[in-house]
Amino acid sequence: MRLAARANSVSGSKTSGTRNKAEALRAQGVEIVNFAAGELDFAPPGEMVRALHAAADADTHRYTDTAGLPALREALAERITQLSGVPYAAQEVVVTTGAKHGLHLAALALLDPGDQALVPNPGWGTFAAQIRIAGGEPVPVETSDTGFVPDVDRLEALRTPRTRLLVLNTPNNPTGSVCPPEQLARIAAWAVAHRIWIVFDECYGELVLPGAAHAHPAALVPEARDLTVGIGSFSKSFAVTGWRAGHVHGPRALIDTVKNLQSHTASNVTSVVQHALLPAARGELDGFPEQVRQVLARRHRLVGEALTTIDHIRPATTPQGAFYYFLDVRDVLGRKLGGEPVPDTDTLTGVLMEQARVALTPGTAFGAEGFVRLSYAIAEDRIVAGLASLREVMTGVE
Repeated sequence: MRLAARANSVSGSKTSGTRNKAEALRAQGVEIVNFAAGELDFAPPGEMVRALHAAADADTHRYTDTAGLPALREALAERITQLSGVPYAAQEVVVTTGAKHGLHLAALALLDPGDQALVPNPGWGTFAAQIRIAGGEPVPVETSDTGFVPDVDRLEALRTPRTRLLVLNTPNNPTGSVCPPEQLARIAAWAVAHRIWIVFDECYGELVLPGAAHAHPAALVPEARDLTVGIGSFSKSFAVTGWRAGHVHGPRALIDTVKNLQSHTASNVTSVVQHALLPAARGELDGFPEQVRQVLARRHRLVGEALTTIDHIRPATTPQGAFYYFLDVRDVLGRKLGGEPVPDTDTLTGVLMEQARVALTPGTAFGAEGFVRLSYAIAEDRIVAGLASLREVMTGVE
């Protein structure tokens, strides 16, 4: 069977694959602690669920404007303005079918075949995949030796006449690192100087731990506003990953293009979901992300303390946002665990699922062999149980 070249340029998401495998085992009655989950274990705010029911009971089952309900775009523009400190109008916002679709539309809008896009590594694998689908060439920017945030000198060394855009994801998936405002300002100024677009994924922007600060490139370097595409979501901060609701903000000409592309790919975000998002977009439910931050801070400490007692595993960095620990497991590779050879990280995560009954996402999903991602977005008793099992199994490294 002959398929298009773009179809063969990407494979399925490893993050989804690990999560799905863990859930399949649980459905079979196998007790698994799912540290691979990229979503909160919280129930969504009751007001949003009630708004969803109300919308389903009302006459809201028709197409909406491609860019989203006017009231929702207005509310989002005000919210983005408030959170970022950069003024945006409703006409500069599009509601998309998840942040992932927003990223895909941005790649299609900005990249021609052969264009290069700088992508920090480790990084979420979908960035590189979508760049390839759009015909571009992802260029990895190694960050493991620069605090898991991009370094301007390294960006400049990789820049070519074909460099079209830079992907920034802060707080970062998988490392939990937050780009310090002063570093982000240097990056934004560099991008402006070379007319390089910034695709700014801030889906975890409301989940920053105490001591760190989240900032928008255009708030630090005003000239960056015309070159910044902001990508946001309700999925992480309001626990509605399954609703598939994201948004894109940026210069009007780009947003109009994103709207046109969405008109041919998804028409519009599910109508009842858009209505249900209004309370959150209007800022009426901001106590919910605050509650989430408090719980995540407690879980962050719990995991950090437990990791000090587990052999052969250490945090690659101290996460400052999102809900992930990125763990260095290179000490295990090339050895045996419970009698099983462990040549690589993918094998290790499989062995740990069998022996410790814990699911961890292999670093190869993020371009980082020798590392795994642990999500602490699960109940504390499950964290304790999973790490206790991991601690016991890791004593079997030979």
